[in-house]
Amino acid sequence: MAYELSISPKIDTTGRSEIKLRIRLGKIDQQAPTHLFVNPQHVRWETYVSSKRRTSKRLVLVSSRNKTPEVLHTAEVKERLDLLMQFLDNCIQSEGLENIERGWLATRVDECIIAQEKAKADANKPIRKPRKPKGPSFFEYYDKFVASREISVSRQRHLNVVRRILMRFELYKQLLLPKFKLELNEIDESLLTELEEYIKNEHHLLHRFPKIIEQVPESREPGKRGQNTVNGYFKRIKTFYLWAINEGITANDPFRKYKISQDVYGSPYYITIEERHQIENADLSDFPRLEVQRDIFVFHCCIGCRVSDLRNLTQANVINGAVHYIARKTKAGHPLTIKVPLNQTALNILERYAAPDRKALLPFISDQKYNDAIKEIFKLSGVTRNVVVRNSLTGEQEIRPINEIASSHMARRTFVGNIYKKFKDQSLVSELSGHAPNSAAFARYREVDEEMKREMVSAID
Repeated sequence: MAYELSISPKIDTTGRSEIKLRIRLGKIDQQAPTHLFVNPQHVRWETYVSSKRRTSKRLVLVSSRNKTPEVLHTAEVKERLDLLMQFLDNCIQSEGLENIERGWLATRVDECIIAQEKAKADANKPIRKPRKPKGPSFFEYYDKFVASREISVSRQRHLNVVRRILMRFELYKQLLLPKFKLELNEIDESLLTELEEYIKNEHHLLHRFPKIIEQVPESREPGKRGQNTVNGYFKRIKTFYLWAINEGITANDPFRKYKISQDVYGSPYYITIEERHQIENADLSDFPRLEVQRDIFVFHCCIGCRVSDLRNLTQANVINGAVHYIARKTKAGHPLTIKVPLNQTALNILERYAAPDRKALLPFISDQKYNDAIKEIFKLSGVTRNVVVRNSLTGEQEIRPINEIASSHMARRTFVGNIYKKFKDQSLVSELSGHAPNSAAFARYREVDEEMKREMVSAID
């Protein structure tokens, strides 16, 4: 968004000048006073090239490390300007450019500044004696919810990621409304819409307001998130609310009106049996570490389980020449025992790595290192053909070498895709893979199989 700041001739009783704001976006060109004043000695003019390739100047607020009252005032004005611009960004996204009329900017600036002044006044009110707590807080209830779930460590980790996002959202809202708190009974459709916008823009907002991420850090700095990722977060929040309603904690259901967007996926890509053989037979003797992980990946392609289930397999899971396991994804609901007979390739690998003193079925490493190794193995094996994939951030299709996007989940897709391609029986494949019999995932495999399409057309020739 193109925002320009300038100093107006208007001066207040302290000798500070008012800052004016101008917005230019397509045919929109509006100006408005911000009602924020700053000492002219704490501003500088910065030269930049505009979109029309004209050299222009814009105002930049500067402050010193010497924390004088004037410097502190300038720092506060900078923060309030950042909040104002974010407020305007959100208004434009929610209202649409086509609905911006004359006087829109001045109205929206007044709304934001009035809210800021009210929040500032509320924050300066005398502190009253604390009231008796009404009961557990939103996050205490959330922690009870997480503790009540019989789920894998990785799924618990996902729920905790959502908790930290919600905590940062609360801190972000408190920049404008210091007394804001997430309350189980007060979250509604409107607040969920705000939360969705926050999640999508968090990677930008945390740069503007670094104190938020300092208070609620992540192991990796949050990046841009695609719609499917955002949907995943909201599904977990919805599950939390369903739990709270079922437990009689609240009657509030903000998801009654708020609808989670539908996930969008591209066609599944996987390697053929011939490519799997190419990986099996590749000479990786110079890379003994990768040789081991290559064999684990090939074994993974032969049984098709999720990587969380693979990692938990032990010698005891092999019974009469088949792997027996309960899919962790179904443990808390309807436990499903999956039995996958081992083909000769898989049996050979188990024999090669047999170790009575090791509890794990194979010498597994961490999920991330396993994924990194798979990419290297594909490249060294010469499996590098291009595939069409959907960019999860932009939603656009793009062409990528398969080795760059290979991961542990490709082993599961390879298992499902190749068996389905040969036998074309969804119910039989479901018994081996643990998919629900009516899983929508199989529709994607039907789409991708060009050979199956040719067979069907030939049948009516």
